[in-house]
Amino acid sequence: MLDIFSRRTRHKRGDKKDETYAVVQAIERFAPKEYVSERETFYYNYKMLSPYQKPLLALLDVLSRRERLQGDRAVFARELFLRLKDFYDPMDRLSLAEALVDGGLQNRFRELFLFFYNIKDLPIQDVREWLKDITR
Repeated sequence: MLDIFSRRTRHKRGDKKDETYAVVQAIERFAPKEYVSERETFYYNYKMLSPYQKPLLALLDVLSRRERLQGDRAVFARELFLRLKDFYDPMDRLSLAEALVDGGLQNRFRELFLFFYNIKDLPIQDVREWLKDITR
């Protein structure tokens, strides 16, 4: 509804930039364009739900550091997996040992590499090798 007597302009709620905005913008500079809808659906939209806000920001922060992918991939993968576990299990119901063998979580982990870095053929053996020595 328009208020013709007021000089103030109303702002849409979506215009307000939150703390994840800068991280998302950094990711969108390098991430493959064909997976924008997947990133928005499976990750960015969760910023509206309070239990997911902090774990999402931590996960996106790790994902935004693409240069670490070129370095020691195993170390990067371990940190990424821990952030993914925190994001998908915000109530911390899964132990780390359970999370490491959870097939759904491993598939989501492999999808991160596809959706954010366009790495399509990531063998599950590589993932298991990277994650075998994971500790908190």
